[in-house]
Amino acid sequence: MRTKIAAAEPIRSVGEAVAFFSSIPSDTEEFLIFRGHADYDWRMSPPINRSSVTVRERENELVREIVSVAPREFQFDQTMFDRLVRMQHFGIPTRLLDTTSNPLVALYFATEATPEDDDGAVVVVRGKRSERKFYDSDTVSCLTNLANLTVEERATIEGTTARNVAEFNKLQATDRLIQFIRSEKPSFRARVRHADLFSRVHVVPKMSNPRIVAQSGSFVVFGLDRTKLPSTSVTMELDRLRVDAGAKGAIRQELASLGVTESALFPELDKAASYIVRRMSEA
Repeated sequence: MRTKIAAAEPIRSVGEAVAFFSSIPSDTEEFLIFRGHADYDWRMSPPINRSSVTVRERENELVREIVSVAPREFQFDQTMFDRLVRMQHFGIPTRLLDTTSNPLVALYFATEATPEDDDGAVVVVRGKRSERKFYDSDTVSCLTNLANLTVEERATIEGTTARNVAEFNKLQATDRLIQFIRSEKPSFRARVRHADLFSRVHVVPKMSNPRIVAQSGSFVVFGLDRTKLPSTSVTMELDRLRVDAGAKGAIRQELASLGVTESALFPELDKAASYIVRRMSEA
């Protein structure tokens, strides 16, 4: 495994951050993505896993409720991944974690203020390019459609003692998952592997969402609780750049001079208007 490259000292400027990013070795066989955390100690965890127990257990109901109350917003979505991306856009907790290929975008989010004045972090995620998935991948369909299962069905899959693929696919819970997958992929073959449902994979989305384009965005989709799997291999590596809490404001100003602002990253009119009003108030 490659040696970690985490900076020894917190960075206090965009220049120091760029120097850190430039020190990351390039490898044509790897992908490199970033995520900004306002608090250095935050974990890489999707919003649904950071929600209350009740919300996590009723994930399938959450999906149906939001589509039920706003059907027009979802009418052109073809897959569960499409729906989860849209839900994430509106602030609904999902099993998707936002990432970016632009480290300065991640740095922007790392400079968010916190009540406790915490240091921020830019998390660097590296993995094998061959294991990266696209929006129409069967693996992505398997993982995202877990959101349609009840908590009991997910628990059945997590705790099964099925000895092989054929036996696992005969489980009622697995059959339900396959039904949901076939609603978007009618020719999907019932060969789901138990271990694959605990995966975390980097997904390249369709660039059909202005916010995704603006943020050079992608996602990591999380499967079932990995602690419930007897053994698993983690193919993604994590490094962290610490961002000094006292320098967050100055770094934000530097980023603004480079065009990395709230209105640029959130191109929706309400976000742009909010940014303009705040900027004028501070002038």
